[in-house]
Amino acid sequence: MVDPALAELLAERRHLEDVAAWLAGSGEVVDEAYRAWYALGAAERAAVASPTEWLTRATGRRCLHRLAAPPRPAPTDDFARRFRAACAEESEAALGALLADDVTAWFDGGGKLRTADRPVRSRAEVTRAVLALLAPRPGTRVDERSVNGGTGLVVQVGDRVAAVVLWRARDRVITDLWLVLNPAKLRGWPVVTNERAVLS
Repeated sequence: MVDPALAELLAERRHLEDVAAWLAGSGEVVDEAYRAWYALGAAERAAVASPTEWLTRATGRRCLHRLAAPPRPAPTDDFARRFRAACAEESEAALGALLADDVTAWFDGGGKLRTADRPVRSRAEVTRAVLALLAPRPGTRVDERSVNGGTGLVVQVGDRVAAVVLWRARDRVITDLWLVLNPAKLRGWPVVTNERAVLS
């Protein structure tokens, strides 16, 4: 098998994303298909006549599996519910009650947004920074979603995901908080289209 050129590899990826978007409305399964490809042994991969066809079938199977699966209930988490409510109400007291005295927050804008470029520390400073960033505005919504195997918050502004919020907690308070704002890292997050708005 001849090693493909970079342009061919990118075209293959776009093809798989188009297939996934057409079948399932999301390109998430493409990465799963590639993981399945690399899970094959080297000899097995060498025996595949057309890797693109193999990946297309793998992507299609995963899309159909997702479509056939019963819908999963939205994840629930007391921190997520209270965090979201505090932001919606712009309540320093309610948000501060969730945070440890020495909480640290990281705002990952990737140099593409004007965000804090170093960690923000202390309950008062983190509360102010978060409430300023997530202030209710028309067209802004916050949903509880599964993030890295736990429950986090996904902030959507209009038709794009603008932030993902996740945290680490100890002794019933949040000790570490991450707000991912880098557009490059958020490109793959699916947009929610139902009517339930949280911050507006």
